[in-house]
Amino acid sequence: MASAYTGGSASIAYGYETDFADHSSNAPTYADTFGLQQKVSSLSLNTSQIQLNKLGQVEPSKFAYGQQQGACSIGFVFDDTQSYKLFKSIYGAPTEVSGTYTYPAAASGVIYTGTSGTSVSPLATPSLATRIQVNAGTDNILTRTLKGCVVNSVGISTTIGETVNGTIDMAFAKEDTADIAAATSTMVQQDAITNQPSTPYTFAHGSLKLATGVSNALTAVAEIQDVDVTFTTNNELLYGLGSHYAQTSFRKIFDIGGRFKTTFKDKTLLQHVIDQSRTEVEVLPQDSSNVALELMFTNGTKSMKFEFGGISLNDHSTSGIEPAQIIYEELNFKAKYSFVTVDTT
Repeated sequence: MASAYTGGSASIAYGYETDFADHSSNAPTYADTFGLQQKVSSLSLNTSQIQLNKLGQVEPSKFAYGQQQGACSIGFVFDDTQSYKLFKSIYGAPTEVSGTYTYPAAASGVIYTGTSGTSVSPLATPSLATRIQVNAGTDNILTRTLKGCVVNSVGISTTIGETVNGTIDMAFAKEDTADIAAATSTMVQQDAITNQPSTPYTFAHGSLKLATGVSNALTAVAEIQDVDVTFTTNNELLYGLGSHYAQTSFRKIFDIGGRFKTTFKDKTLLQHVIDQSRTEVEVLPQDSSNVALELMFTNGTKSMKFEFGGISLNDHSTSGIEPAQIIYEELNFKAKYSFVTVDTT
């Protein structure tokens, strides 16, 4: 009798595709992981079943099947050796100089050289293939290969006493469950891929800076309690006549937003929100050359920096005001531009 599959014998790895969902001539190498402590939060496959009914009976007469589409959500902890590679899925290939990676790709170290009306982020991003394996014995290895994966969102969050946690939500075009022999299995774990230990980023490694006016000056925001950022690519699978499967994908508006919570010490941030809504003028720097908010995690010589331009503080809320309790303020923001710089040295 076969044993039940468990997460204790599972692995997740991915690789970027050369041809969308087609591995016949250029199969990807499953050499990367999303980070540490990976988990599949949800995985579903929909075949768009069509029910046909018939006059003279109340039971369905036939079933047909339309377009196939899957969805997968993976959680993980950001680390200093592997996690940065996933940003290629939302920004395209980076610029790399001596172990420092810049997304989107920069020319001569300049993060952004476009002008007003020019798209900063790529209109199309590479697809990837994700392989999930569970090993319940030599003759019982479940291999699920998700082909034509397009990233819909990447989330980053951390709070006091926690790691920097990530989520990646994907749609995929098709799935292959072909068995792979144990001897050639791609059952992989983080350290096995990199051949070196990786270190998780934590809340204690972080800092947040905000520009407090129309200048380019960044000022550290003290006593941050928690922070999260979501990059939403709004990728959509594109179908065509003659196939159950998506043939490519296209990208809609790239939405960037986040929130942070800090101790309420003065009215500065609240006043930004009030002034923006009152005057309909974007108070914080909007010029693409200005970084209005910087979130950075530094662990020794390695770092992961997120820069946001064109910031709008669009919501302000206050915690309860109670006797002998600290009052906190929480702000939501939206950004026009974002850049990621990762130092792996």
